[in-house]
Amino acid sequence: MAEADPKPKGHASEPGSEPAFRVEDKRHWARPPTDEAEGDGSNDTLSTVPTVVGEYRARAEAAEKKLLEYIAAYRESQAEQERFRERLSKDVERRVALHFGALVADLLECLDDLDLALAHAAEVREVTGLATGVALARDRFLASLQRQGVERLVLDGDGFDPNLAEAVRVDPVDDPEQNGKVTQTLRPGYRMGDRLLRPARVAVGRHGG
Repeated sequence: MAEADPKPKGHASEPGSEPAFRVEDKRHWARPPTDEAEGDGSNDTLSTVPTVVGEYRARAEAAEKKLLEYIAAYRESQAEQERFRERLSKDVERRVALHFGALVADLLECLDDLDLALAHAAEVREVTGLATGVALARDRFLASLQRQGVERLVLDGDGFDPNLAEAVRVDPVDDPEQNGKVTQTLRPGYRMGDRLLRPARVAVGRHGG
């Protein structure tokens, strides 16, 4: 009769030995890095992130710089337009003043005629009523000019100023203080602002000679 094999199958051949086994952790975060993970390109992706951010930042800075340049150019354009409008407005005002001054200069002859008529009427009593009407018309005419900035220059007693008057006569004077002063305004002058429309014609006193 055959003897039974005292060594059960599947057990170590040596007495006292235990079967060897190994525990492997399947959790992905517990796995050690492998060459495959190192070579999958993830590190390359991370390394390109700073480059992309820097590129976007550079683009944003360039766009902001360009925007500031456009804003500065727009403001300069607005300022130039404002300066142009100011120059145009001043030029228009100057032209209007010149034309108005020329018109007033023509009308001054009419005013001189009214003054001359009043001077002659003062010597004739029969035309006193008529002279009053002429004086009223002359005063209204003169008031209208004054409202438009026209100033009438009657320089009696003032020192002679060649910028405002023409000396057409010299009057001897006994008072030394009257030397070089206007003794009589023969024809009034007119000015509008800084512009002399017409110089006055005057007589100037001279003392001692």
